[in-house]
Amino acid sequence: MQCFNFHIGCRRHSKRSFTSSFARHTRIHLMLWAFAFSTIMMPSWEVAAQETRVEEAGPQAANREDAYAQEIQALKDRVEVLETQQNSILDDISQRVILGGYGAVEFESFGGSKTSFEGKLEVLIAGQIHDRIRFYNEIDLGIPEGEAQAEQAYVDLLIAKWINLRAGVVLVPFGKFNLDHFDPRRDLTDRPIVARQIVPTTWGDLGASLFGLIPWTPNLISTYEVAVINGLTDDFSSTTGGLRDARSSLSRDNNGQKSVVGRLTFKLADQYEVGVSGYRGASSDNDGKTITGFDVDLELKPRGVPFWEDFELKGELANFDIQGSSTPSRLFGLYTQVNYHFWPSFFDHTFLGEPYTHPTFTLVGRYDHARIATRAGTGNLTEDRFTVGLNYRPIENYVIKTEYQINNGGIERKSWNGFLASIAWLF
Repeated sequence: MQCFNFHIGCRRHSKRSFTSSFARHTRIHLMLWAFAFSTIMMPSWEVAAQETRVEEAGPQAANREDAYAQEIQALKDRVEVLETQQNSILDDISQRVILGGYGAVEFESFGGSKTSFEGKLEVLIAGQIHDRIRFYNEIDLGIPEGEAQAEQAYVDLLIAKWINLRAGVVLVPFGKFNLDHFDPRRDLTDRPIVARQIVPTTWGDLGASLFGLIPWTPNLISTYEVAVINGLTDDFSSTTGGLRDARSSLSRDNNGQKSVVGRLTFKLADQYEVGVSGYRGASSDNDGKTITGFDVDLELKPRGVPFWEDFELKGELANFDIQGSSTPSRLFGLYTQVNYHFWPSFFDHTFLGEPYTHPTFTLVGRYDHARIATRAGTGNLTEDRFTVGLNYRPIENYVIKTEYQINNGGIERKSWNGFLASIAWLF
């Protein structure tokens, strides 16, 4: 049987291939048996060492995972702290800072000039740094002139009711109109001539002031503000001769001599107000051309008197003398205005009245006069203006105005008559 098997194998393979195959298989089997034997016969101390290494690797990996988890948790805690701090800062700012503004779109059409749309948008930022420290900013975004500028940007230190400190870009306390010039508050689109060419509204300047309130009786109080500012320059308008171009534009004082300006008011029962203002300061680079001015303004708002309580009367008179100047040498202007508020009941159930609580119409009449005198022999510039207007307020902070002007003179509108309209809002 052995030989038979052998001869069968010989017929299928050569002697060399058989020997090689047998040797190869023999070596593989020997290697497998050697590995198994070495594993079985491995000393106990070496087996224990390997088990120890495996056991040690487990805690190390676990420790690394714990460290990673702790780092991630620490980062989460830091993020939560930062978010809490940010929310606290934002909450604090939202409680202390008020953001608002006002805008206006105006249209005018006068004989001798092209029709035009004008616009204005201003941002108001106010708030409290402390119970006794507050700030106020009014930023004109420069529509349509294209140059943004701060009309007001001051901080107040509230010391007592009768005396407080203000510093920064202050609204010059000269005349009522300059201090209360917001478009949504006015009943006519155009400002009075006296508030444009004589008193250069809007008039703000760098400086500091003291202000306060003095109660004389429960119904009679006084307010005052006295400011030290850089003051007007001698850059008088070449066309009108007015003071509008003489504003400092918040630049450095051109002569180093500070101007003093102030306003004192008396208010009776919150219905009648009279204000008196004064100004004095050098205007030219060499301390010359001293400008001295005074202003008187009044506002009457009867309350609780049938028929008359629907009327308002307001006016202002201003005068400036300029020593050492020939053009101009004296500027004078005034305006008087009457407002009549009314609301016909048949508008209650229309789109003009039904959606709103206290809508109103206001009929307005105003007279303006201005005179700019010169010593150069070129004659005096004068202008008289009559304005009739009607406006509609669905709410106090939104108004649609329409008006017609009749002009006679040579300062602003010449002798052109025309139509104006505007929409103004306060938010």
